[in-house]
Amino acid sequence: MTWAVRFEDICKRYRGGRRGYPSIRSDLTRLGRRLLSPLQRGDKPFGYLALDHVSFEVPQGQAFAIIGPNGAGKTTALKMLTRISHPTSGRLRVRGRVGALIEVGSGVHPELTGRENIWLYGRIIGMSRQEIARRFDDIVDFAELRESIDMPVKMYSSGMQLRLGFAVASHIDPDIFVVDEALAVGDAGFQVKCIERMTRLVSEGRTLIFVSHNLSAVETLCPRGLFLLDGRIEAMGEARDVLRHYLDWVDTRQQARIEHQVQNRPSKFLTIERVSFHDARGQERAAFRTGETVEIRLKVSAQTPVRRPYFEIGISDGRPGNLILCSMLADGHVVDVLEGQNTVTCRIPQLPLLPRVYQIWCSVRSHLAYGELFDWQLVGAFRVADGPAGLNGPGAIAHTGTEAPIHTDYDWRVTTDADARVPS
Repeated sequence: MTWAVRFEDICKRYRGGRRGYPSIRSDLTRLGRRLLSPLQRGDKPFGYLALDHVSFEVPQGQAFAIIGPNGAGKTTALKMLTRISHPTSGRLRVRGRVGALIEVGSGVHPELTGRENIWLYGRIIGMSRQEIARRFDDIVDFAELRESIDMPVKMYSSGMQLRLGFAVASHIDPDIFVVDEALAVGDAGFQVKCIERMTRLVSEGRTLIFVSHNLSAVETLCPRGLFLLDGRIEAMGEARDVLRHYLDWVDTRQQARIEHQVQNRPSKFLTIERVSFHDARGQERAAFRTGETVEIRLKVSAQTPVRRPYFEIGISDGRPGNLILCSMLADGHVVDVLEGQNTVTCRIPQLPLLPRVYQIWCSVRSHLAYGELFDWQLVGAFRVADGPAGLNGPGAIAHTGTEAPIHTDYDWRVTTDADARVPS
């Protein structure tokens, strides 16, 4: 398959920040540092490396996603693709006309009217007056700006600027259409129009490069993509595999952050020395799959004999309230006396949670079922890494990893009113 875009060992280095006004002295100082830097062992190279030896290609006529956290280098890559910026080293090859929407208001002049901007943009990219005139009404209708097309763009809201920019960039017959996160500014109705427009362009053989934090849109639109992190490619291939790799990275960082927050504040009665998670065979693990058996084990030390302690364990995804509460106050499973070293185990036979990181909270009530022997607090975290088998919808990875956390079996049925009137 012929490629439309090819990055060949691209590096992009930005100069370091500058304070105050430029001067000959500051320029000479920077020049001296640059000349001396190879002689100073351990010194970092001058400036900031936004892209670090990045190589990939995008096939012609395909939707391709670039995902990653803020600061990963996504927008830098797009700016080089649209010739706003140029590589420090390496080679970038592009086949065809590029239409781009990298940020709100990109490609439009605030002092000109919407009408004037359409004509200006078209002429800049080499369209004839006849081509612009032929597409003018389609652009205005798509942007829904018929009544304000002769107003200066500086009087437009951010949403109106987005509509104009997207409409112009997507109606100039681009061979390669580049869309950054700016799409998120639009309202829900316009976002649907944008997705439909991008899908149509791809079906016509155009190439789409899509950057977004909306993972559901990425999974739905793009069959392939890459995960960019700190200017390097972490994963590349099928979009679902790339999304799973990205979500694993997000969850791993989240789990480490939560575990760092755990303080296990002891009381004068009890100390929870350790929390561990085990599968049905008793093997300790940090990650599970939806539907698996999970045992939460609390290593508890009683400073003095404690009469009938009621343990409670809450599982949360970080939002207020518990998703699951396992409480001896409800089921009545309590020991008469707890003393010395003990392991308290709570077993969940079929974990109904979808992929993400979950917090474990714990408290212990007195034998009166009132009064805290151990204050309600965060004691640990575990991760559900894989969802249930059989989910193969167009947004399965994004939805199970970011939307509602509880999984339950369900079924769909669609009937017409005529079917409902037929006696069974």
